[in-house]
Amino acid sequence: VNQLTRENFEKVIKENSIVVVEFYSATVSTEKAGGGIAELSEEAGNEVYFGKVLVSDELALADEYEITSVPTLLYFKDGEIREKSIGFTHKLIIAENIKKL
Repeated sequence: VNQLTRENFEKVIKENSIVVVEFYSATVSTEKAGGGIAELSEEAGNEVYFGKVLVSDELALADEYEITSVPTLLYFKDGEIREKSIGFTHKLIIAENIKKL
């Protein structure tokens, strides 16, 4: 799972067909709750790009995407947001959301 910043966010979204981004805080993330994004990242290989944004470091980016609570997952397909999950999301639900894209 790759760390995303204002500098590389747009490039990642444009260069990858399917991107899942987790907006998280230092104390609240899907990984800390056993959400399994790292596991899904390994299973998906190169088919899905997984990234994460530390909200405290990227407030402008969080504001741009209207992130009001963490963790929040954004699912992008071909550069557009297609799905949004707020709160802790189990890895099986994340996998289903990816399949729907």
